[in-house]
Amino acid sequence: MQSAHLYSSSDVLADMRMNITEEGSERVIWYKASISITPLQAMIGSAGCVKERFLADDEIVEHFVENGTSTILWTIHRPKRGWYIRLRTPSFPPDVFIPLLPLPQTSPYYLDSALTFACRNPPPFSLTISPTPNRQRKDSNETSEKTSETEEDIATHEYPPTPPPLAPSVVVHPPSPRMTQPKLGNYDFKAPPGRHATSSPPAKPPITHFVLSPQSRVTPQQAERSSLFTRMFSALKTNAPAHSYSFTLSPIPDPWAPSSPSTPGRHRDAVPATPVPLLTFSDQTPVWTVNSVSGVIEIDMKLVRSLGVETGFYLAVALTYLDFVSDRESYLAALND
Repeated sequence: MQSAHLYSSSDVLADMRMNITEEGSERVIWYKASISITPLQAMIGSAGCVKERFLADDEIVEHFVENGTSTILWTIHRPKRGWYIRLRTPSFPPDVFIPLLPLPQTSPYYLDSALTFACRNPPPFSLTISPTPNRQRKDSNETSEKTSETEEDIATHEYPPTPPPLAPSVVVHPPSPRMTQPKLGNYDFKAPPGRHATSSPPAKPPITHFVLSPQSRVTPQQAERSSLFTRMFSALKTNAPAHSYSFTLSPIPDPWAPSSPSTPGRHRDAVPATPVPLLTFSDQTPVWTVNSVSGVIEIDMKLVRSLGVETGFYLAVALTYLDFVSDRESYLAALND
């Protein structure tokens, strides 16, 4: 099941706004604005969230806030000098975050301007319904209706993700406290006979890796064959700018894992299968438009539910990546500082 939203930004320099509305409706769900006051605030709809931008001592911090409850859901951190993009939620321990990193060139999914991130996903839900003893059986139709409603409620329940172990080059983990034997005064607590003092830790949720990849309207082969006049005529005909901000957000295998040796009968440089996009942004900005971006955001809700992470997290990542691709040259200049 696909969920489609319309994205647009204004071309007024004093009030640059980004709106996300439902397709076929004018109701704004998310509204992001950069206002020329301090702090910079970005409203994301009366039914959605608010994004605020603050200037810290050494960082630019954006708050992704739920508008109805004024709860900070996510914070996006960027340095004043240098380059990094980090996402945090208040439930994270100090100095723990989800970084957006350049995709390594060794990855088969490598593209220029592609970024990658990862998060832990909660385990999938399993619903088991068994008859309760000493209770009358209800009508089968009523039971099936309640069962379907319960399954739907559980399937649509989503959680914020937890950060994964970071890549070796950007390990930022808080120190773990040493294992200590619990004490109360001068008395030591000891496990009763037949029981172990410590139990094996629960299995950690799986880690899912994602890639944010730009999309191009034409392939490099098509661009080489087409002349300047042909490209200008095509841009006027499609009413679309030559540069596109379209991109996809897709789950992929671990890009940091060492490449496995090629198996007999297979080429090591074989093109990998195209990943299934969880989120797709299609740039539909009209030609000759300045300081404004508009397009359609499509989300695969079935894939979102299977991963169990809230939709707002992916939208926060998508808006962050859109800022990155729209100001890519500044990011690259900061990276070389």
